[in-house]
Amino acid sequence: MKSSRLAIAILIVTGLAAASCAGPKETALISNSTIPAAESSVKVGTNENGNTTFDLTVKHLALPQRVDPQATVYVVWLRGSDTALRSQNMGALKVDDNLNGSYSGVTPLREFELFVTAEASATGTSPSGPALLHTNVSAK
Repeated sequence: MKSSRLAIAILIVTGLAAASCAGPKETALISNSTIPAAESSVKVGTNENGNTTFDLTVKHLALPQRVDPQATVYVVWLRGSDTALRSQNMGALKVDDNLNGSYSGVTPLREFELFVTAEASATGTSPSGPALLHTNVSAK
């Protein structure tokens, strides 16, 4: 009787541990003091090709021109652990009328810094301003 209860308890704990490891991890991003009301998180996973997937969600993010008069768009950037490589422009983070936005991306990097800047153009090759939202991602 005791051994069957112990076996059931072990199975439950093992199942819960396996379930917690499966699926995407969610991490909050740190907000710059320029946008104190902003809330953001990123869900990170791995696709069938072994690439890292990420889904960035933001709420209460001020329009870019309110953060920087020259800005027209928020840009999502990745920077790998090799500091010799420059930041990668992943694309524009669109913000709706309710100040919410999202961006989904894929990268072969397993560890990287994810950050968002306010930019005059979505096509810049390097960030021109400070990181307004940022976090370090590890898909290991």
